[in-house]
Amino acid sequence: MTSSGGATAGQVHRTVRLACGLSPNDRLVVCLAGADLVQGLATLIAALPRLPRHHVALVGDLPPGDDLLDRAERLGVRGRVHVVPAPPGDLAAFLGSAELGLVGYERGTGAPVTAAIQAYRAAGLTVLAAETGPARGFLTDNDLGVLFRAGDPAGGVRAVRQALRERSRSFQAARWVIGRPRRVAGALKRAVRRRSLLPAPRPAAPPTPAPPTWRPLGDTPIRLGLGTANHAGQLSAFAWAICRNRPDVSAELVVAQAPGRFRHPADQHLTFQQQRLLSVQLAQAERVFGYTHLLADAFRPVLGYLNGDHIDADLPTLRRVPGLKVALLGHGSEVRHPARHRERHGHSMFLDAPPGIEAQLATLAERSQRVARDSGLPVFVTTLDLLSDLPQATWAPLVLDVDVWASDRPPLERARPVVLHAPSNRWTKGTDRILPVLTELHDRGAIDFRLVEGMPWSEMRDLVRDADIVVDQLVMGSYCAFAVEGMAAGRPVVAFLDEQVHRDAGIAPPIVNATPATLRTAIESLLDDRARGAELGARSVEYVREHHDGRRTAAAFADFLT
Repeated sequence: MTSSGGATAGQVHRTVRLACGLSPNDRLVVCLAGADLVQGLATLIAALPRLPRHHVALVGDLPPGDDLLDRAERLGVRGRVHVVPAPPGDLAAFLGSAELGLVGYERGTGAPVTAAIQAYRAAGLTVLAAETGPARGFLTDNDLGVLFRAGDPAGGVRAVRQALRERSRSFQAARWVIGRPRRVAGALKRAVRRRSLLPAPRPAAPPTPAPPTWRPLGDTPIRLGLGTANHAGQLSAFAWAICRNRPDVSAELVVAQAPGRFRHPADQHLTFQQQRLLSVQLAQAERVFGYTHLLADAFRPVLGYLNGDHIDADLPTLRRVPGLKVALLGHGSEVRHPARHRERHGHSMFLDAPPGIEAQLATLAERSQRVARDSGLPVFVTTLDLLSDLPQATWAPLVLDVDVWASDRPPLERARPVVLHAPSNRWTKGTDRILPVLTELHDRGAIDFRLVEGMPWSEMRDLVRDADIVVDQLVMGSYCAFAVEGMAAGRPVVAFLDEQVHRDAGIAPPIVNATPATLRTAIESLLDDRARGAELGARSVEYVREHHDGRRTAAAFADFLT
């Protein structure tokens, strides 16, 4: 297939717009070629007669025997349908001169869909997608892009126009925010007072475990903003720990999450959908201009979806805010590379990953690692295993209020000890490999096994304090928040630790190290030597007070918070 519309065979172009020979006034939709391209691209081509200023560029080769270009010829739009070779270098830079990125996949797994969407988002394009299963699921779950029904050219026209309107509003907002850092705060305060920019009120959310306990943002030398993931409530705990240990710091926490999820304390709760609203994006900009320091959690964007779905896209704007210092905080899947994790651990969590998610997480981890490496910003991680992916990072330990989890009941005194496993996500904990072992031990009366999922915070705390043994994860490489809660309650904890990375950090957690293959032996050893289990529980409380009561975490941020 030869290229068209200004491209010359064998010629390498810096951007897709140059490859098509287009002017800056032409609208350009790009589509990454693939074997599953069918109705989505055909629908868009059929819509072109009603979109006279628009062009479509297929980047790559059409499948053999495809008649899309013949259809374009019959419709009289062949001159606005271009086929250009994929670039040998930076794909994002090549695509970035277009406006929209089309996902037209209809068959197969979601892996090609997520790869195409990630490529478009990396290039700063607005995503346009035929409403097929994989595309609809990914875009809906992540609140991205505009959908249209394959086979409906009129719907394709409306979708293109809607996507361009949304893109235009976002770019206008970005130019206004970047160019007027001193004026934006006053304008937004007036708008918020009128409530003309605020989204409609939402229904009451589920109760939080406790009200915010950090020092509210105010007249302190350091005004710290935090957002927006708050996995396991850790960002709430970080704000509490830093303010508790630093009287010169006040803080504001903004969290974005799906509706119906458990809401840990925060100053502002947003949904993913709300992050698409211009009002929310501008309100977020106002907040950022009031900070001296910003901790970007889980590499999520902090300006809504004003610039994209990753902190990388926000950094050019944030660097323009006078006096603002930015740091990055990694928790897990946004920086943990699946292939390298498999190489390090033969029983890796990614053996249990749902179909398609590994490729998606690899793309995300590569992007996050590149940002951490190239941005020059301070980088922190909450678990030590992540230092294998981000060796330049500083460990900022998980935080909890140790006294809240304390238990007066010694462990392993019951004839049939209670063993508790409470996965937040089964495949990341190895739950399906844990269940057969613990179920068999339960059925023969050796233990009382309790599997808990989706339990409210207050009830979970009671279950942890009543357990005898806590089983965290066996497939990750470091202990997680649930393990810290178990240790704070004085329970012996079973988890898989990457011993090398913990030795390198000089850390020796009092945890029974186990894999799915050695879980039975680990549990039986605690049952056979209950005095050792009780001693592990006592050491666990001491360990948590030393590393996880917030003091060490606040100290980790000392250089950043200057």
